[in-house]
Amino acid sequence: MQTARVLGHATATVRHDSRKGWKLVVLQPLDIRDAPDEFPQLAIDPLGARRGDHVFFTSDAKYIQQLTGRKDTPIRFSVQGILDSQPG
Repeated sequence: MQTARVLGHATATVRHDSRKGWKLVVLQPLDIRDAPDEFPQLAIDPLGARRGDHVFFTSDAKYIQQLTGRKDTPIRFSVQGILDSQPG
């Protein structure tokens, strides 16, 4: 699991059947200091995260297979939670 900032949403005109009905978000992975870490990634989002939200995501294949109901899914990342924002 890793934290990320949601940069926005993405759309796809061609989809694998396991991707139908899932919203795609563009995530900027963060390091321990909340600074950008590596390249942005695409993930499915079952929680409705919005641009700017601080989330944690996973590449756990079993979890993603359970979400999609498909063992042949090409999806690699999924949002698992939205972190509360810190006041101030």
